[in-house]
Amino acid sequence: MKGAPVRHALEYAVYLGLKGLLLSLPHGAARALGRGLGRLAYGLDRRHRQVAAKSLRLAFPDWQTERIAATSRACFAHFGESFCDAISSLRFDRVESCRRLSVEGWENLEDAERDGKGVLIMGAHLGDWEAVVKPLALYRGDLHIVGRPADNPHLNREMRRLRERFDSKTIDKHNAARPMLRALQANQKVGILIDQRVLPREGIAVPFFGRLAWTTPVLAKLSLRTGAPIVPTYAFAEPEGRYRVEFHAPIRATAGGDPEADEAAVVERLTRLYLEHVEAQIRRCPEQWLWLHDRWKNAPEATSE
Repeated sequence: MKGAPVRHALEYAVYLGLKGLLLSLPHGAARALGRGLGRLAYGLDRRHRQVAAKSLRLAFPDWQTERIAATSRACFAHFGESFCDAISSLRFDRVESCRRLSVEGWENLEDAERDGKGVLIMGAHLGDWEAVVKPLALYRGDLHIVGRPADNPHLNREMRRLRERFDSKTIDKHNAARPMLRALQANQKVGILIDQRVLPREGIAVPFFGRLAWTTPVLAKLSLRTGAPIVPTYAFAEPEGRYRVEFHAPIRATAGGDPEADEAAVVERLTRLYLEHVEAQIRRCPEQWLWLHDRWKNAPEATSE
């Protein structure tokens, strides 16, 4: 893209300035600054404000305009806080990072590990999802994170440093199949966020908040092929700069349904189960999900049953 190197350099300079400021502040103040920046973005970013309102209306058709606007504002504030929190947390070493973690459902992860087939960590853009990496990397050290590289190469390096600082590894989603298989065959863990829109040619249409949405079938296909169970995992910010990470009960490829069904039907059934789980968690705290993302863009018109 013409002019991209200059734009990337400017973006990186702004990022470095913000990073320096955040690391000079107490962690709580860095979080508060993030909330303020998020509220400022709500006022300035008309396009994403409209996307958030549209998405909330689709997901919650019975909500009044005032509640949609309030949730949109809270969503912007939350993601401003999460972004600044992730940068500010770079100050914490391994010991301090462990001290700030509260983990719920560790037995669910251990249950999945006992299968000996690797574990698929299913996450979503909910809460402080980057914090999911911490207990897995700190206590297990065998996590591979699948994600799309940032368009800005300078910021992409920063993202990799953030995610790999406790020995986890990143996998480029564009060339992910073989690395994911190798990790699972080595009885390791692969983390994937399932809640974002994919291209129709790459996904299947399954219900999400009562409407069909293009969703990646990769988790279901990997679970079927390798036998690796899915462990839904979410993270949330807690007071005093702490984090709560939740490991939920494993979902195995044999969960519910007709064992004689063809693979496509099983993949659709499993993917429905995964999105139902994510949706239930979003309903707990809707202001902490990424409504700024146009999840139902280009989706089939039919409303799911």
